[in-house]
Amino acid sequence: MIWIYYLPVVLSGIGGLLCLVPRTKFEEDVSIIASFASLASSILIAFLPNAASFGLYVDGFSKLMQIMISAVYVLTVIFSIQYLEHIENKLFQANLYFLLLNLFVVSMFFTVMVDNVGLLWVGVEATTVTSALLIATDNNELAVEATWRYIIIVSTGLTISLLATIFIYGGFHTLSLNALLQAPQATKIVSVGALLGIIGYGTKGGIFPMHTWLPDAHGRAPAPISAMFSAILLPVALYTIVRFVQIVPMQSVRNFAVVLGSLSVIVASLMTFSQRQYKRMFAYSSIENMGVALIGIALGGNAFIGSVIIILTHAFAKSAAFFLTGNVLASYRTNAIRDVKGVSRTMPLTGYSLFFAGLAVTGAPPFGTFFGEMLIMTRMLQVYGVWFTLFIASFLVVAFIGVNYRVIRMVFSEPAEQSGKMDDNATVPIVSLIIAFSMVFLTPVVYYFLKGVVVR
Repeated sequence: MIWIYYLPVVLSGIGGLLCLVPRTKFEEDVSIIASFASLASSILIAFLPNAASFGLYVDGFSKLMQIMISAVYVLTVIFSIQYLEHIENKLFQANLYFLLLNLFVVSMFFTVMVDNVGLLWVGVEATTVTSALLIATDNNELAVEATWRYIIIVSTGLTISLLATIFIYGGFHTLSLNALLQAPQATKIVSVGALLGIIGYGTKGGIFPMHTWLPDAHGRAPAPISAMFSAILLPVALYTIVRFVQIVPMQSVRNFAVVLGSLSVIVASLMTFSQRQYKRMFAYSSIENMGVALIGIALGGNAFIGSVIIILTHAFAKSAAFFLTGNVLASYRTNAIRDVKGVSRTMPLTGYSLFFAGLAVTGAPPFGTFFGEMLIMTRMLQVYGVWFTLFIASFLVVAFIGVNYRVIRMVFSEPAEQSGKMDDNATVPIVSLIIAFSMVFLTPVVYYFLKGVVVR
């Protein structure tokens, strides 16, 4: 039965390769089938025992990540089919778009199931190779520039991650994740490896100080790709950091992660106020979310549970937000916040959904993001005291105001001029928002899957 654990990778991979068949609309059909099959297999794996053999390391955390990846995969494929029609100057044909999209998912599935820190690095590196051209789908100079910036910055980060892997091997003489998690107390050389790993993989996760690629890439990528970047690529990068913190649970490593997470929250929160483009604004919101999640990962215990709740809720809420920005861009033909007015009048479903998406990603109750942040803040209060906790919480409030103030102006202001009926295809974003809202009721399920996985 061990072969079942490989199904998400195999099915999405087959779907990608079949996109090369030169038949009209065939790539759309096989991508839909592959995505739903991957989702079904991920759910099936969730009911199977954990696996730590034959090159696999699948525990409760891996299972949650697989379900999250496959669910966003389904939503993205469906939304992409109608959204690609709005892109006039495509860099490549639809079959190559879906080929890269499927292979991008393959690399993320591979990363969250492999039992080898070296191959884990290969998986994260593969996400760069498969996703870079997707950023430039809308073929223009700014999109190409954002692609190059993405490649250069994340490749630098992954070079640091490779050094981290070398240090880990030098200290433990093994790269098996299962063996490393059962290894004795880490040495100094291994702790250096963990610190480098947090920096390197934090680059891919949008963590300060090497986060600058993210607003550019999100701002220029098509809406479905921005959704995948925020919803699942960033959490996959944090997955690798979780493993490094589990391998080296030293206080110095935890404190370092808390510092980087806190700086990410501070910088991203302040930057939301200076953004003039709504996609870049949501990109900085993703940096803030990942910063909070990194703090929870470092603190461990219930704070780690809170981080996973934030990651899962963010995946669906932020994908919905970026899907909706695609609708807005297709209708208003502008990225500028000031030029988008009265969305609730021109596109009611898109407008009201965007309003709730903004609330969800910034931690408004009753969305799971709020309760995840409460778990993290409670643990932070115990470890670092009231003043530091209030300091970080104040920037969460700043981010909440910065995002929602602009979203409310876009949605509920008077339209600049009355126009005809605009495309208001918000079915996929609404489904994504409903899933994001339901995460708060699935918290006991998250606790169940993370039993025995919590960072030491």
